[in-house]
Amino acid sequence: MISVLILLACRPLTAQKGGTILPGEFKKWLGCWSGIQNYNGTIIRKPFSTKAELVVKQLASPNSFQILHIYTRDPNENVADTITISKDGRKLNRGVIKSKRLNKDGVLEIVTEEPGFDHDYSKNAIVRRTYSISKNSYRYTRQVLLQGQADWLDREEFNYAPAQCGEDK
Repeated sequence: MISVLILLACRPLTAQKGGTILPGEFKKWLGCWSGIQNYNGTIIRKPFSTKAELVVKQLASPNSFQILHIYTRDPNENVADTITISKDGRKLNRGVIKSKRLNKDGVLEIVTEEPGFDHDYSKNAIVRRTYSISKNSYRYTRQVLLQGQADWLDREEFNYAPAQCGEDK
C-alpha cells in the first residue's frame, strides 16, 4: 500500500483523458512570441520553414483568443486565427479535447481531434492538433490520419519562444 502511494506522489504528469479547458489556463499563452514554422513535405508542396512572430490576445468573449501569425518574409501572408473554447470546455474550435496534461515543468499539453479532409491524398482524415504551452515556449503540431490508415502523418510544427511586443501589437 505504501509503495502505491509513493508511486502516485511521484507521478510527473497530471493527465486527463478527454479533459476540459478553462480560459484562465491560456493566460500564459497571451503576448508575443517569435519562432519557426515548419511545414512538412507533401504530395502537393515541398517542405519549408519560415520565421514568424505570433501575437496572442484575448478577445471580448473570455472563451475566445485571437492569434496573429506575422511572417517576416512576406507580410502580405499574415494570418489571423481565432481559437474558441466551447462553453463546456470540451472543444477548441471544432476539435474535441482528447487529452490534457500538465507536466512537472509547467507545460500544458492539449490534444484535439476532429474529422477533416486531406487534400494531398483526397481522402477523409482525422486531424489531430497538439498545443504545448508554457511561460517559456509554445509548440503546435498538426497531424492527419488518413481513412483506412494506421499511421499519423506530420503536416505542421510551430515552435515559439516569448518575445517583446512592439508598440503596434
